[in-house]
Amino acid sequence: MSMTFYLDESGHSGDVVNSGEGFDFKDQPFFSLAAIGLSDEGAVATRISELREQHRIPAGELKSKSLNSKPIFVAQVIDYLQSIATPIFVEVVDKRYFICVHITGFHLLAPCMGFAEGPPLAFLRNALADFLNEVVTDEILETFVEACLNPSEALVMRSFDLLEDLGKNLLGNPSSRDMAQGLCMTVTGARSELLALKRINSTVYLQFLPPPDLNKRSKRVWMLPNLTSFTNIYARLNLYFGQKLQGIHIVHDQQLELDEILQSSKLAAEKIGKNGDRPYTPRSNFLFKETAAFAFAQSHEGIGLQIADVVAGAVMRYFRDGRQALHADLVLAVENLIAASDGQTGYGVNQVVATSDVRNV
Repeated sequence: MSMTFYLDESGHSGDVVNSGEGFDFKDQPFFSLAAIGLSDEGAVATRISELREQHRIPAGELKSKSLNSKPIFVAQVIDYLQSIATPIFVEVVDKRYFICVHITGFHLLAPCMGFAEGPPLAFLRNALADFLNEVVTDEILETFVEACLNPSEALVMRSFDLLEDLGKNLLGNPSSRDMAQGLCMTVTGARSELLALKRINSTVYLQFLPPPDLNKRSKRVWMLPNLTSFTNIYARLNLYFGQKLQGIHIVHDQQLELDEILQSSKLAAEKIGKNGDRPYTPRSNFLFKETAAFAFAQSHEGIGLQIADVVAGAVMRYFRDGRQALHADLVLAVENLIAASDGQTGYGVNQVVATSDVRNV
């Protein structure tokens, strides 16, 4: 089988440590990455041209941000893709929640602590991340981000102290007592593990922070939602095609600062299963038997990347602005895509958001 998946993003503001004022992420609190699979790009291009003419959209590159006044067109593009059974894979990420996920997974339940991957650990991570997303203060987030930007044992310990204080302050609240106790116990365990490991490794505090990546300028970037979204979509494709990726091509919108990181992350994802440390991901498969081809292109070069941008933008706005702020046709199109999502195959929209914020339609 031969098919090309085109990937583009919406809501990008760099790594999540670039958090803006009060963690508003420069008015881009959500990130989305869409992958659209096309086997007959010519037929799709013809239909999109017909829709453009119908809605009087001038010639030139389709960009999601310039289509805010054309919600029915965007809705019809999404509806058309679903009508021809186009494989669609979208990751949508709440950036504030994304930080809480990293606090949970790399700080409180750090991999160096030796927890076994599986449903129990996944449940604990999700429960803690949900709880933190609800109660965490900006001071805690700022301290964790500062520890990432300027790693030191003192900042890691300061972060632990603030998290423990948060838990203790919430012990008197009946509705949060159990999770608050769990948070305190988790902090105690992480702190004790760090102090124990410190005896043989003075820089072990680095293992209680998410690992950074280096962009083309050798600048460290932390907690990239586009990086994790890309690797998860790749693993979702692996699940969707039953680990048979030969003949599958992935074309990502040009990323001048991050293309090398994305390339190396694809290779790293392909090695995860072979190294025996495959994460528990029931809606994707990180055990690769075959690999897909991967390249970058500029969005004006073809309709595939432009459609991916349109879909990514529509999903991002649905989560950012809410259904009441959008045209009813666009809401219905996005909600139909969400409703068609299937964890067994990986198809549709994967929501990296707090459990209480998951959109079920």
